[in-house]
Amino acid sequence: MAVLRTVIQDTHQKLESAGIPDARLEAEVLVMSVLRMPRQAIFAEQEREVSEQQQVALDELLERRYAREPLAYILGQREFYGINVVLTPAVLIPRPESEGLVEHALFMAMMGMESTDLTIADVGTGSGAIAINLAIHLPMGRIFAVDVADSVLDVASYNIRAHGVGDRVSLGIGDLLDAVPEPLDLIVANLPYIPTDRISTLQPEVQKEPMLALDGGADGLDLIRRLLAQAETKLKSHGIMLLEMDPEQIPVVSELALQHFPNGSTDVEQDLAGMDRILVIHRQQPQ
Repeated sequence: MAVLRTVIQDTHQKLESAGIPDARLEAEVLVMSVLRMPRQAIFAEQEREVSEQQQVALDELLERRYAREPLAYILGQREFYGINVVLTPAVLIPRPESEGLVEHALFMAMMGMESTDLTIADVGTGSGAIAINLAIHLPMGRIFAVDVADSVLDVASYNIRAHGVGDRVSLGIGDLLDAVPEPLDLIVANLPYIPTDRISTLQPEVQKEPMLALDGGADGLDLIRRLLAQAETKLKSHGIMLLEMDPEQIPVVSELALQHFPNGSTDVEQDLAGMDRILVIHRQQPQ
């Protein structure tokens, strides 16, 4: 039987040979998953023996990774803004840059609005990661988490229940804000914004994610345009929208937003990598 140190080294080499990015880290994560050990333990117990059954289980995960199945789908979960969310291939994998949506939504709710007793929509909720974090940090708020497919909302529903916020997060299925029954103080959305002709250039792992959550149409803005149009009748007079998008799309969407809200204003916020990522739309210019 091989010992843990050797298994990690071998797994690292196999992943590296297969061209997997961050091979060492992924090797450790896969071994941790199979052996059900915390990270500190795999370093403290380097001479621990790994059973044949455990090696077989690890090899099965490696085969999936060689096929460029995303690590988050193999593990069935991902950490996002301090919580773990369960994932299936029905939903987009939450990215660190999307944590900025949570950060800025919380800032707007706590500092930039009249109260924290808010009605919020998370449009294109996917796994529910954003909606859950908003519910955790805004206990007075009510959140509508909406998406277009039952398979997506099944994942969101599980995560919402697991984090104990089902009393404040309502799920809705439908076309963007059509699934929201009342006016909104805040709209948060990470909609598909990748232009169709760029999908084939994405990393193999990204192409394994649901196309419905990636493809934003010819210029990537099909759903964002529809959301802005719907927001005219759903966003309260003092309401705010936070939209994630590609930095190159921000000037175009900012102009579109002001066409829908001519008395409003827009600001741009950066993601953790310092890239322009979030467009903040105020229906009315802040006083």
